[in-house]
Amino acid sequence: MRRNKIKYLQIYEELKQQITNGDYPIGDLLPAEPDLQKQFNVSRITVRHAVQLLVDEGYVQRIHGVGTIVLSQKKSLQLQKLLSFSEENNENSLQSSLISFEEAIPANSVVCSQLDLPKGTMVSCHERLRQYNDIPIGFQRVYCPPFLSLSAEELRAPNVSLYELFRKKGYEVKKAKETIESVVANEKKAKLLKVPKNSPLLYVQRITRDQQDRLIEYAEFFYRGDRYRYHVELQVP
Repeated sequence: MRRNKIKYLQIYEELKQQITNGDYPIGDLLPAEPDLQKQFNVSRITVRHAVQLLVDEGYVQRIHGVGTIVLSQKKSLQLQKLLSFSEENNENSLQSSLISFEEAIPANSVVCSQLDLPKGTMVSCHERLRQYNDIPIGFQRVYCPPFLSLSAEELRAPNVSLYELFRKKGYEVKKAKETIESVVANEKKAKLLKVPKNSPLLYVQRITRDQQDRLIEYAEFFYRGDRYRYHVELQVP
C-alpha cells in the first residue's frame, strides 16, 4: 500500500514537471490512462490517483469523451492552508537559498504598521530566492519582531522551514492575513528572477499571528507571473 502511494506521487511529480517544462502544451491531451499504465508499469487506480492530483491543482481537466486536457503550465499557490514555502513545496525540484540576513534594522513605517510596532523598533529581515529546477520563480522578504530572534545559521540550513523554526522557539503559527496584487519587476527583482525589467509579478503580503495572537511575521513574496498562479476553491456559506 505504502509503495503504491509513493508510486502515484512519483508519477504525479513526473507528469507535473513535464507539463511545467512545456512537454505538454496548453490544450494538449495527456496520454490515455492505459498508455500511462504501460509507461509507468502500474495499475489503473495508481494512474488515476496521480492524475487526480493534477486535476486538483488546476493543471489538467478530465473531459468525458475527450480525455485529460492540459489547462495550465504554471505552478499553483494554494490558499486553503497556512504553510511555509518548504512545507508547501516539498518536491526535490524546488529549492530555496538565503540571499541576505540582517539581525537588527530600524523598521520602516510600513513594517511598524503591519507588525504594530512603535516607530524606530529594531526588527530582523531576511531575503530568500526560490527556484524550481534551478530556474528562479520567487523572491521573499521577511520581517520579524525583536522578541523572535533568528540567526543566519538557522536560516541557511538545508530545507529549513521558517514556521518549524517558529514552533521550536515557542511561537505556533495559527493564522495569517494575505493581500494579493499585481506589480511590475524593478531592476533588483528583475535581475534576481531573471526576467526583463517591468515584467508582471504576483505580489503577496502576509501578516502572521501565533497561538497568543501575537504578530510574528510580516512577509512580502514576489512571484514570476509567467511561472505562478493562484488557485482557490470557494464555497457558498
